[in-house]
Amino acid sequence: MEKKIAPQQQQAEQHEAIPLAEEQAEVSTTRVVDRRIRINRSTTTTEKLLETELWHEEVEITHVEKNEPIEEGYFPQVRQEGDVLIVPVIEEQVEIIRRHVLKEELHIHKLKKSEQFQQKVTLRSQEIEINKEDT
Repeated sequence: MEKKIAPQQQQAEQHEAIPLAEEQAEVSTTRVVDRRIRINRSTTTTEKLLETELWHEEVEITHVEKNEPIEEGYFPQVRQEGDVLIVPVIEEQVEIIRRHVLKEELHIHKLKKSEQFQQKVTLRSQEIEINKEDT
């Protein structure tokens, strides 16, 4: 029994594949030292005297006895008179009749004082030196 081959199949069997050569390129880098750089860093310190004027506040509290009755429902408020802050202190006293009495006021004086201040501090600074060396 003879095998019959279709005309297209017969042509395909007659062709042979010929392998072709193919070139490929590859890129790479190479380090080349053409010069060197030397960096030197040095730190220096110097003593310096700092001077300034420092301000601070102090308060002086004076108790001023009052013992004055105050009206029912009225409460004196904190107030400022010149450079004095006045803080009322109220006490409730029990008698046959209850009444509010302004017992005392606190008079607070602000005193500003200044003084000279000196302190030695160490200051540091850095310097960088760059030298190029050809190879």
